[in-house]
Amino acid sequence: MRRRSFIKGMAAAGASALVPSGITAALSSCSTGSKESPGFDEVIDRSGTWSIKYSRATDGEIPMWIADMDFRTDPIVSEALRRRLDRDVMGYTRTPPEFPETVAEWEKNQHGYDVDPEYVGYAPGVITSINQAYLTFTEPGDKIIVQPPVYDHFKLYIERLGRVAVDNPLIHDGNGHYRMDFEGLERLFDERTKALVLCNPQNPVGILWDKETLATLAEICERHGVVVISDEIHGDLALYGKTHTPFCGVSETAARVGMIFAGPTKAFNLAGLAGTAFCIIPDKEKREKYLGTLRNAKLDEPSVMTIEAVLAAYRKDTTWLERLKKYLEGNISLVEKFFSSNDLGIKAIRPQASFLVWLDCREVGLPREELMDKFRKEAKVIPSDGSSYGPGGEGFVRLNIGCPASVLEEALSRIQKAFTR
Repeated sequence: MRRRSFIKGMAAAGASALVPSGITAALSSCSTGSKESPGFDEVIDRSGTWSIKYSRATDGEIPMWIADMDFRTDPIVSEALRRRLDRDVMGYTRTPPEFPETVAEWEKNQHGYDVDPEYVGYAPGVITSINQAYLTFTEPGDKIIVQPPVYDHFKLYIERLGRVAVDNPLIHDGNGHYRMDFEGLERLFDERTKALVLCNPQNPVGILWDKETLATLAEICERHGVVVISDEIHGDLALYGKTHTPFCGVSETAARVGMIFAGPTKAFNLAGLAGTAFCIIPDKEKREKYLGTLRNAKLDEPSVMTIEAVLAAYRKDTTWLERLKKYLEGNISLVEKFFSSNDLGIKAIRPQASFLVWLDCREVGLPREELMDKFRKEAKVIPSDGSSYGPGGEGFVRLNIGCPASVLEEALSRIQKAFTR
């Protein structure tokens, strides 16, 4: 791996330190990444920003866990927010008619989903909105199905809200390929099963579910009277020329049983701008019932900046987003080549969407705590623990590669030293 002085790399990019000084000092020799994408090569100082991601990093650790990127957002979005601030008025805000129209146009142009703007509504953040769907369509003690390994907050809030999370694990062939277990799913339904949470694209594995799989899921769920709650927050980051397939658009059945929650927070790195999301609910009865829940909880009023961010992100010019995806593909290739050429007992599973790479560490042969200690205490790299994503996640970690290539190279170098057998 080619290496240069990290400090020189920062100077070449015109960048400041990555994180607080203790971590910066530890990053002593990294390459500067691609000259074709200097904006993404910039190493940004996130100190003093109350970053959750970096709050866990101590003693020179590189945080690569929570799903936000270390890149500046699209400058067109940032400029739209600055223009709005220049108005110097932050009064109560309604959802303007151009909000559903803009989202509908984006879904059609980006994902081929021709959705009626009437089906689109403001949503107060994807997870917050999914939690409100639990409250709308289930009662305490009802069962909600999840398909692990999957985003851990689904089960977390199902249980906090007094519902019962039921696992239907994905089937893994052992070589990085996953599929839904429809036979297992059929055995889980009973009179208390009311909903299923779909992760589409799937996090942490990075699967772009195909139309046939989603249509089959819709048919099974309708037959059993189960609502499908689809988290599609990573959909805008479909990679390698592939296209994300929105659940409600695959069939009339899916439109009847499903609802979509998404937004620009992952693709445009706006995770800290709370409430930047939307819902798509084609079925009128479900839509009115759900939006009524939001009104009753006073969660139907967006912030000024939320509206500006969505309208600016979901415009026709996708140049910045396409450049971002190419950069992420380059980082993924770096990870793949690294692990394929180093006998560390770790295999990288290529994601079809997003900036999260699922690493199979089972051949390392360490118990969970020892594996995580090896990453954090020896390599001083903080990935997400795969076991937190439920059955099937044991022996895996999730690595956030949404960072400058120079930082990624330094992290891989540390992993190489810690895991060399």
